[in-house]
Amino acid sequence: MRASRFAAQVLVMGLAVTAARVLADAPALPSPAPLPPLPFAPGERLAFRMTYAHLLAGRAVIAVEPGLREGRPVYRLSLDVRSEGLFAWLFRYRVDDHTVATWDPATGCSYGIEKHLREGRAARDQVVRIDPVTGTVTVEDAKIAQKVFQVGPCALDVFSAFFVARQRGFGRDGQLTVRVFDNGKVYDLPFRPVGYETLDLPPPLGRRLTQVAEPVVPPGSGLFTQEGRLLVWVTADARRIPVRIRSKVPVGSVSGDLESYRSPSSPTTGRTPD
Repeated sequence: MRASRFAAQVLVMGLAVTAARVLADAPALPSPAPLPPLPFAPGERLAFRMTYAHLLAGRAVIAVEPGLREGRPVYRLSLDVRSEGLFAWLFRYRVDDHTVATWDPATGCSYGIEKHLREGRAARDQVVRIDPVTGTVTVEDAKIAQKVFQVGPCALDVFSAFFVARQRGFGRDGQLTVRVFDNGKVYDLPFRPVGYETLDLPPPLGRRLTQVAEPVVPPGSGLFTQEGRLLVWVTADARRIPVRIRSKVPVGSVSGDLESYRSPSSPTTGRTPD
């Protein structure tokens, strides 16, 4: 018995050594590809001067801030638009819009958006919560009767879609399209490349080549009041920084030009939604 037990132990040890050699000689499994760096991160802040007919109409600020949701790091993407100057005083038209979207840089999915819009005598408040796993969306908005929607996994709110477009790029020959839930509807939001233009931008950007794109946003999104074409200029580099906006309104158009830019505190990595 002792001899057979000893032989068994020797056999087990021999198999273990052989297995170790095989594993050592086997090619290593490729490590996962690193996530690409995001062109935006917490700390980024863009301030725009809004004009109508060359008159100061207001200012808009886009900012990226850090946040937490159920222990996960998220980005809080905010847009504030306020009227000021002679135009607002002359026409007695006040705008005070505040929009905040919550976006997960690790998955590229949206967790929802809040809009608090005050434009003239009109007021609208909307809270949208998105479950990126189940694809369930709940909406709090007096103007939307249906409160629960099924939209599929990893839907984007309309503001996060602009940041995902910055991440993916608009393309040269084709167009970028992202799936969006907004105002009780699911639709494809295309970003059509229009062309290129060199602009003189505020420090630290300076003179830059920019790419022009047309996001086909339905009226009523609350991002920028428009009745027709919306054009966006972004720097023609990996950061794709928005530097100019042209938005059609019932009479004429509103322009937004970058006044100041603060770069992110540190670069981060992330995914885009499938």
